[in-house]
Amino acid sequence: MDTAPKVTSEKPSVPTLWLDTAVVIKLTKVGHGERLQAIEVERLTCLQKLVQELVTNGKLLCPIADQEEEYAGLRMDKEVHGDFLELSLGVALCHRQGIFDFQSELGMKAYVQRAETISVPLRAYFHSDPVKELAEARGRSIVIGANPIKDPEILARRASAKSEVRQVWETLRQEFVTHKRTYEQQLIEEQHGYADALVDRVQEFAVKIRSGIALDFWEFMGVEGFLMFKLYWRELGGKPEGLEGVHSYFCSSYFNNLPTPRIRTQLGADLLTGNQPILPGDMMDVDMLSVAVPVSHFVLTDKKMSERIKRRGIDKDWGTEVYSLSDVTALFEKLQALR
Repeated sequence: MDTAPKVTSEKPSVPTLWLDTAVVIKLTKVGHGERLQAIEVERLTCLQKLVQELVTNGKLLCPIADQEEEYAGLRMDKEVHGDFLELSLGVALCHRQGIFDFQSELGMKAYVQRAETISVPLRAYFHSDPVKELAEARGRSIVIGANPIKDPEILARRASAKSEVRQVWETLRQEFVTHKRTYEQQLIEEQHGYADALVDRVQEFAVKIRSGIALDFWEFMGVEGFLMFKLYWRELGGKPEGLEGVHSYFCSSYFNNLPTPRIRTQLGADLLTGNQPILPGDMMDVDMLSVAVPVSHFVLTDKKMSERIKRRGIDKDWGTEVYSLSDVTALFEKLQALR
């Protein structure tokens, strides 16, 4: 059994707020006169004014993540995109896959070296210093951003994948609830799930290559990340060599204690052993929150996810205050204190 390293994650020097995609979609609806509950309209209007004021004055970061994948192709997607740009002034997090890869390579190096600590730097989350980016953005008169990518093939693949994964997760959840599987039991399963999937995917790919089966672009993309980790393991001189060694790392506490993998497994285990049906957006929420929580000071998400995060102590693990619209007035107090 490997000794678990102490893991820390750097946050920006300016208070940072992450907004769930559903919150910004509601903001857009309010801005275009759509009917919502009066209390929601009041809270969303207050939130928008506070965030715009603080970001414009350089006292708050409200970065965009790769949330475009959640609303591209839907009604008012251009308007939602515009509101994200207005609230963030264009400051953005790296794509969640890049953040996962950065952390995974950091943990792999620490595992080979048997380091006692892992410090995840800010550059794991941002392409450059977000505070400097915000200062530069404040000096510009306009915010420029590309429209959401709406390639029909990409949108269709996203929709299909989301539907298939939701169905698989919901089937598993029903099975686990029937057999009374506990959160703790599922958490252990989740902690070697990525490692097992990695080995299976690479071995399946190798069999197809040897058999001369024609592979398309998406099949190559499906293993590209896994093969990258295998190459990096070799460069580090990891033992044992090859997939066996890579598998051992991804089963270790050096990987499973990293911010993004850890939160993914915790939220995934909670969803799969809970009494609430899996919703279409739940898997994306898990991915987004696993990136947002460790790098943010404040997170505003939906009530169910907020409760999951607090139930599992994820907010305390990373020193992040997590809210939903039902208790957003407490967030307003914190933001008003930044003025």
